Amino acid sequence: MRHSDKRLNLITAVSALAFILGALFFPSALETASIWLVVLSVLVIGIPHGAIDHIMAAELYSLNQTLKDHLLFYASYLIVMVIIGALWIILPEAGMALFLIISIYHFGQADMEDFIKKHHPVNRLFYLSRGLLIIGLIVFSDPLTTYPIMADAMRIDTMVFSEFMPAANPSLWAVISIYYVTALLGVFTGWIDNKIKYLADSILLTIFLLITGPLIGFAIYFALWHSAGHINEMREFFESRGKSLSVAQFYKKALPFTLVSIAGLALLLMINVQINLENQFLSLMFILISVLTLPHMLIVEKMYAEKTLSDSN
Repeated sequence: MRHSDKRLNLITAVSALAFILGALFFPSALETASIWLVVLSVLVIGIPHGAIDHIMAAELYSLNQTLKDHLLFYASYLIVMVIIGALWIILPEAGMALFLIISIYHFGQADMEDFIKKHHPVNRLFYLSRGLLIIGLIVFSDPLTTYPIMADAMRIDTMVFSEFMPAANPSLWAVISIYYVTALLGVFTGWIDNKIKYLADSILLTIFLLITGPLIGFAIYFALWHSAGHINEMREFFESRGKSLSVAQFYKKALPFTLVSIAGLALLLMINVQINLENQFLSLMFILISVLTLPHMLIVEKMYAEKTLSDSN
């Protein structure tokens, strides 16, 4: 598994295997619970993992606890969010394209950070292949589920969107092939560290996303592979600077921004329950995630750059 924490690796692996078995033997029950798993993964782990970006920024950019520095951070963060939100309103197709590109890079970078032996621009090839695998498996594993959600987010007809998209099965196997060719290239050239761990993680993730489907696959990946991994990395970042950050302290610091985000999502959920528009609710939730992702990704990029600099010294 990708995490440096063995306990987190165990939790992720056991959860993935449990949901694979559930999808094989109790598919109807998991399908009924899928939307709630997505909501829980976003609320309990997904949103909190980006809710201390203001604290991370203060450490990374040496910001002082002054009104000027606070305004500088919040204004910059908010401007990026407003731009992304405006893009979804004015040109939703571009908003979706940007969201997918950002997600491919961000997921790939986070997953590959502990597997890359060298620090070099070519690392982005591994980031992109890993992110493409994740997004490709989520989008193409069950287009009957994903295409309506994506079409609703872009405010276009599902049939029109389906005709525009490439054939799902060939696309699915294309992203798998691209990933494993790149992965084996990295393994045999010595570019990848922890080779057995990396290949085991790759195989488990692929099987998991293929069998559990896009909603459960996204929920568990986003919660355990991605968000929990980031929380662990942030804790290690603070520890490297001589500051403790327990899980309880993390959630305490993340609470204010988490509550604001949860309030917005709770309102969307209430609307969804009243008018029974499941796909529209999921579409709106993914738009909210996309608005938060780019500014968060910039903070994470800086954190990894600091880690690389520290490791080289």
